Amino acid sequence: MPPSEAVGGPSPEAVGLPAAESACEPPADLLRLGRIVGSYGLRGWIHVEPINLPEDSVLRLVRRWWVRPASSVRAPGAPRAVAAAAPVALSVERVRAHGGALVAKPSHCADREAAAALKGFEILVSRAEFPPGADGEYYWSDLVGCEVLTPDDQSLGRVFAVEDHGAHPLLRLHRAEGGERMIPFIGVFIAAVDLARRRIVADWPVDD
Repeated sequence: MPPSEAVGGPSPEAVGLPAAESACEPPADLLRLGRIVGSYGLRGWIHVEPINLPEDSVLRLVRRWWVRPASSVRAPGAPRAVAAAAPVALSVERVRAHGGALVAKPSHCADREAAAALKGFEILVSRAEFPPGADGEYYWSDLVGCEVLTPDDQSLGRVFAVEDHGAHPLLRLHRAEGGERMIPFIGVFIAAVDLARRRIVADWPVDD
């Protein structure tokens, strides 16, 4: 995935992050998984808007997040790798679903004011910390960049985004001849996924 643009923002001290955590070197495989939209309650919890459904969010399972001031507006559901944009580490004690979002308790936040200081920050997680998926399950970020082919090896395009429209995810492809196409990411159309070779086989017409 292409790196994002570098952005500035408040120092770790400005948002109350402990020096030991803020000094950690960010990994090179960070992906954006959500943003902090405000505080929750009076005891240092934050209100988080994940990029996908709360029950499916990796943020529920990973306890080391990386945060930075939000950069430019991106299409929903399109995680991206992050270049040197000075994200800082954030340890999280607990995370749970709440309505259509998540709420979380950062270790350093003792009250509402500390949590409110993180409002507007985007949340990133190292791809290496994603838990393994079950057979037949794939992280959307791993599908981006894959070439999609018909069963007889005709190119349908390359995935540049995966979007969820309720019923099922959709692969958004750039066609080699120009323009876009969308293919539902469901078993009736997707015959095979080979992440090692960055290839997806889809039973889909070339002339759609």
